[in-house]
Amino acid sequence: MKQILTLVLIGISSAVFSQEKISFTLPPASPDASFTQQLGNVNLTVSYSRPLAKGRKIFGGLVPFDSLWRTGASESTIVRFSGDVTINNNNLSAGKYALFTIPGVNEWTIIINADTTLHGDFGYESTKDVLRFKVKPEKSEHFYEAFTIDINDIKRTGDAFLALSWENTVVKIPINNAVHAKILSQINTRIIINKEKNAGLFFEAANYYYSTGGDLNQAAIWASEAEKLDKENFIYPNLLQKILADSKDYKGAIAAAKRAIALAEKQNMTNAVITLKKRVAEWESK
Repeated sequence: MKQILTLVLIGISSAVFSQEKISFTLPPASPDASFTQQLGNVNLTVSYSRPLAKGRKIFGGLVPFDSLWRTGASESTIVRFSGDVTINNNNLSAGKYALFTIPGVNEWTIIINADTTLHGDFGYESTKDVLRFKVKPEKSEHFYEAFTIDINDIKRTGDAFLALSWENTVVKIPINNAVHAKILSQINTRIIINKEKNAGLFFEAANYYYSTGGDLNQAAIWASEAEKLDKENFIYPNLLQKILADSKDYKGAIAAAKRAIALAEKQNMTNAVITLKKRVAEWESK
């Protein structure tokens, strides 16, 4: 009877213990990350997992040299481009791709692959590679505990670098917005070759050169042509004064600004008048 009672008590204690068992929700070993960055008029979206160094030697250790790497953890790292780009001078159409790499001591192989369904690099097939090229790794004074993909050195044209950083290694992949070259070609065709005479066209070309770091002398010529064709439009002398000021031609900038002020006053553009008069006063004091 005592034995039966003992067994019953053990069973009850076990049931109570199992009911009080606590489950912990542990943080992921490699947290997921994603971001979207606008490059000109193209959006780049990156989705990946971020493994941690945790005191380990990364490249040449955890990540062997000269071997295919998923470039992250868990699922394949995915890059999406909403428009056409060039990567390291290679054309790449808009679309969704997997990013793989082969790290090396002196150079890395960057791989853009069409198969975005893989878990890491399991099942990878080189026949589905869209692009393959090599870049040089760089040493960083900053230590990256977590593997990091980001966009840096963005230019006004939409050009930038896709940077892969972990431990003290950084690999920069140059990305160029293909639209920029197309716009320059369109400007050349319409204005230089076809010799179109249109104020709006001259303005757009001048403004594009000005906003993307193009030839300011050429931008000033086109802005002047726009103003000649439509002398009552405020935006033409207003753009011209900006271009000339950036070119350090303050005499020309003052003249253009005063023409813009006169038009702004006619249209009761109070804020524009105040701003331009301040700029003129600054230039006249130089």
